[in-house]
Amino acid sequence: MKLTNVEPDATQPVSESGFIGPQWPESHPGCQASAALAMLSRGTDRLATAAQAELVFTDEVCSWNPSCLWHGVTILLRTGELESADAHLWKLERDSDDKFTDHVALMRAEHAKHAGDLAGSRTALARLATTAHPACLRDLAGPLYIEALVAINDADQADQALRRQDFDRLLRKWPTMRPLVLVVRGWLHLIAGRTDEAYRDLRASSRLPGTEVAATFSVARRKGLLALTAAASGQLDTAVTAATQEYEAATAWRSPEHVAWGLYVLEMIEDSERPSERLRDAVDLLEVAGSPVGIATVCYEQGKRLLDSGKHQAAKDQLLRAARSARWIGDVTLTEQIEKLLHGLTTPVQRTRLTTQELNVATMAKNGYSNKQIADRLVLTVRTIEFHLSNVYRKFGIPGRRALADTALPPRPVREW
Repeated sequence: MKLTNVEPDATQPVSESGFIGPQWPESHPGCQASAALAMLSRGTDRLATAAQAELVFTDEVCSWNPSCLWHGVTILLRTGELESADAHLWKLERDSDDKFTDHVALMRAEHAKHAGDLAGSRTALARLATTAHPACLRDLAGPLYIEALVAINDADQADQALRRQDFDRLLRKWPTMRPLVLVVRGWLHLIAGRTDEAYRDLRASSRLPGTEVAATFSVARRKGLLALTAAASGQLDTAVTAATQEYEAATAWRSPEHVAWGLYVLEMIEDSERPSERLRDAVDLLEVAGSPVGIATVCYEQGKRLLDSGKHQAAKDQLLRAARSARWIGDVTLTEQIEKLLHGLTTPVQRTRLTTQELNVATMAKNGYSNKQIADRLVLTVRTIEFHLSNVYRKFGIPGRRALADTALPPRPVREW
């Protein structure tokens, strides 16, 4: 396979980019990439879509067309076939001529992003966003660079990049990029806490057909991002609808990483603080998918919930997994948050000694007695029991009754006769 500057079909217009046709799916008859893209947009047969994308690299016309190859590689990434995409990229890197170096570099940067090498991806995309040739590659690399920054919670750097990019110009110039540009900007607004702006962009993106950008990292998750934004804005009906749509799409597509994302979104819009079976299942799926970005996020959330429930060892296990993944992808913000929680787990709590009555109340509460039952047995009021328990929780540094079940209490003193 050799990617070179070939003469396009004379019946098709050629843009300044060197890509054939302003409407890529009509670029040439019998286009294998166009068929794969159509299958991806339906989102119902992941394995067949991957098989169709493989045909791009053996088709006589597609294998010479940089636009077709871009879609072939990114669709393989979207289907989870990272090893196959990597093999095709190695061949392209070996065989393509200098004219298409930046085309291949853009594909490699997207592969790095899906593989969890966010540092490598954002370094390559930062260069491509300013120096890539032709100009259309710079226009595409800009949003993809910001997407990489947002994926590691680097809102400050992403905001600076957004100010350098003229997204309004991109929206006017490239109608097929509108879903990508809007969802990337909306995702950035979301992590920066600008929920109104996030909701506006994500809602607008979700109403547009994804088509040519359907395989990109954020467009594939835009319904879930809309759900999280709507929940943060208090628009619960929209949040539930979008989260349900995301999960249904994920289960139809049957990608482990996408299903994990769908489970995470469903759980997060419920605003629960309890450890979750959904999050546990999501972690298992993300391990199968080999997704460090997802593992960092979901393990951190589950770890926080376990910690709040007093299950310190289980919390530590989840947080350590989250920390490893967060450091690997270069998410400094999340790494610092995790390390604070882990430091709290390893720093002994300075516990004030319990009074005899507090110890009696705590022991009975730990053994499953209700406040009223404890009050009856100790001949005290319920309010007094509540007062003693609040002192116990404060002295042990625990959030409440559930955490008390996993807390070691000192032995009751032996009465002397």
